[in-house]
Amino acid sequence: MMQSRRDFLKNVGKVAVAASVASAIPMSVMAEAPVHPYTYVKLDPEAVADLAYKRFSELGGCCVGVVAGLVESLAAVNPDFAQFPVKMFQNGAAGYGQNSLCGCLGGAAAVIGLVCESADSKACLKEVMDWYKTSTLPTYDRGSAPAVAQVVPGSPNCADSLLQFFTAAPQINYDMSNPDRINRCACLTADVARKTAEVLNAKFGA
Repeated sequence: MMQSRRDFLKNVGKVAVAASVASAIPMSVMAEAPVHPYTYVKLDPEAVADLAYKRFSELGGCCVGVVAGLVESLAAVNPDFAQFPVKMFQNGAAGYGQNSLCGCLGGAAAVIGLVCESADSKACLKEVMDWYKTSTLPTYDRGSAPAVAQVVPGSPNCADSLLQFFTAAPQINYDMSNPDRINRCACLTADVARKTAEVLNAKFGA
């Protein structure tokens, strides 16, 4: 249907009003938006780990747990991080729903990318991933209970990491809803958040 002349003029008026409002916003206000990379500040890795473990259950999984542990800790010191949409990482749980990349590592990658330029981001992420693949995890023990088994994931993928865990803890019988399996991933979330903080502290000399 063709637009009437009255509707056309009405829409033109709306555009003009929107443009005048935008032009009235002081440049100083528009310039307040943080610029990438966000400014990193020194974090207490153990406090980050505790918060990440807690947020795992409160927000829904490993990816958002790692991001929240780091970003919320940074926001307590640097307000630039306060408006960062942490919950957008809730879709990273269970290897992004496909048992692919471990959500913990996806969360670490996001925060590293937020505070680092490209080359540094790749180097820091490689350090975290290499550590994850070759370390006996999880080690975090300040949650509801220590993990019932510790294993070397051997791979950055959720499915591979869980297979190692289920093999070491056959009593869980591959039950993804088992409390011990869930606690294991919460502890792993804390470990990855802690390691990421340590790597970033070292990178920035913090």
